[in-house]
Amino acid sequence: MRALGAGKLDIMLKVGIPRALPYLFGSLKVAITLAFVGTIVSETVGANAGLGYLISLEGASFRMANVYAALLLLAFEGVLMYALFAWIEQYFTRWAFRSQMSAAG
Repeated sequence: MRALGAGKLDIMLKVGIPRALPYLFGSLKVAITLAFVGTIVSETVGANAGLGYLISLEGASFRMANVYAALLLLAFEGVLMYALFAWIEQYFTRWAFRSQMSAAG
């Protein structure tokens, strides 16, 4: 691109950032999952509200139906957040998934 007269900013905007986006979104999907798990663990240990607190409180009272309901809700929320970030990744980096899209139909 330099041979065509592009400056450093042009190279960064047209090549550098688009090239890094799939890695960025891959990292974000892992990070959001780990942050979600960390939030639930911290709620379980030291909070007075939230689903983690509810699980520990209901578990101590042997109300397992409520514990499983909260766990199912947490699982649904985790899958939903991952799917949301996967959709955002697909939206912004559609060019990186061309071979997968043509194979899928």
